[in-house]
Amino acid sequence: MSGCFSLVLHTHMPYVKKNGVFPVGEDWLYKVMSDTYLPLLGMLSQLQHEGVSSCMALTLTPVLVEQLADDYIKERFVTYLETMAEHAGEDVQDFEYFNDEERKELAAGYRDTYIRKKLAFQSIGGDLLGAILEFEDAGLIETLTSSATHAFLPGLDERSVRAQVRIGVQSYEERTGRAPAGFWLPECAYHKGVEDILAEEGVRYFLVDQSAMGGRASTYAWLAGCTPVAALSRSQSAHVSVWDEKGYPSDARYLDSTKYYHNSGLLYWSVTGADVPIDEKRVYVPDEARRGALGHAEGFVNDIVSELSSAPRDDDGRSPIVLASYDTELFGHGWREGLYWMEILLRSLQSASSIELVTPSRYLDVNPPSARVELEETTWGTNRDSSTWFNNSTDWMWKEIGRSSEELYRLLDQDLERSEEERLALVQAARELLLLESSDWPYMVAKDRAAGYATERFNAHLERFRLASGAVGKKGRDLPQAALSEIEEQDSLFPALDTRKFELPPERNENGDDA
Repeated sequence: MSGCFSLVLHTHMPYVKKNGVFPVGEDWLYKVMSDTYLPLLGMLSQLQHEGVSSCMALTLTPVLVEQLADDYIKERFVTYLETMAEHAGEDVQDFEYFNDEERKELAAGYRDTYIRKKLAFQSIGGDLLGAILEFEDAGLIETLTSSATHAFLPGLDERSVRAQVRIGVQSYEERTGRAPAGFWLPECAYHKGVEDILAEEGVRYFLVDQSAMGGRASTYAWLAGCTPVAALSRSQSAHVSVWDEKGYPSDARYLDSTKYYHNSGLLYWSVTGADVPIDEKRVYVPDEARRGALGHAEGFVNDIVSELSSAPRDDDGRSPIVLASYDTELFGHGWREGLYWMEILLRSLQSASSIELVTPSRYLDVNPPSARVELEETTWGTNRDSSTWFNNSTDWMWKEIGRSSEELYRLLDQDLERSEEERLALVQAARELLLLESSDWPYMVAKDRAAGYATERFNAHLERFRLASGAVGKKGRDLPQAALSEIEEQDSLFPALDTRKFELPPERNENGDDA
């Protein structure tokens, strides 16, 4: 059976501007910009030159877009590239001293690559977002939005869910000049009723984990609940091949991401093997790794053909679809050879006679859903439930989010005249609540991945929220103006933030029931 394939990459980083530098903080973002975002643009340019079209969809989370558009981030990124080129040059000298020709060659490659990346970034005026949108205008890709700060929506009350969705859509429209067709539910976390909110915002489709389908065919689109919004399921088979613990990136030939050279933090060793001690890793051989990626791309195409062939026939004659979705940052940053694998994959699918390469919107144009589905509440996390975000180690976070949101609602619902200073403090309190709600913090704590940084960040935004919300109602000398100015400079995303986005629809009362 012939059918369609769609690649959806979820592009997200938490807010790190002026909130730490190294090892987790701004350098985290700069490394991803260097390892993934810039090379991705180069890959798309090459595919466009070859005549490839509708090759992928990219989620652009609003919190990431705000940072990519920030002049401070752009300037610091150039400095980062210059610094890394210098570090790589120092590595060249080290390896020359040690008569280590293999690693010397790799270091020289790093140095030259960082120099080229700086030139490439400057050639687009530092405008990564603009470059991405040019590819969308040319029909090569499609972009989606997400919630404002990538909040785990099942953990929030309705007012905060609505605010996250509405501010996310508004920010996307302001930054891109277009309305989003698709919406990425953070962590693929579906909970009942979210489709109604998406429908109100004009969203055409969203993605869910395959487990949300409750056994229904995941190779077709369905209408979610009683809405006109389509639900598309990501392929579990495609997920396992790439993202499983024993998936492609674990291949012995690929670049190891756990062993760093002490001087630069650069990587010079291969995975070598699952149980190989870190001090016994072999030096990385790029040609071997590329051959591995070529073979994995070929195997992935065969898997797509197999999944399409086993798809049940549709009564309406629609073509089945295999939709593969991953974090964008896996490619290049987490799995160095991933972008090469992706390029080979997309080039192969473009020339395949039985598989059509599509974006989600293009698929829905030709294969619109007619049957409705009541989706199961699932995520793409461990056990496909909410336990990654709701657990003993994160309970305290959710309690603080609940208390903070109630305090913000209390202030917003007061029918009082506010001074300009108080209004700005209230807007900043809303920003801090949005940042407090980021799904990244409980995830990092639960998985013990830079848990200390995540806890520090959560507590910092909680303290800033309390300062800003506590300033509402104060006048003159009692207003902590200097402290407010400092956090407004630090957490400056969503400059046009409208606190009315936190309001419930007029026909709903304060308990969320029909009036």
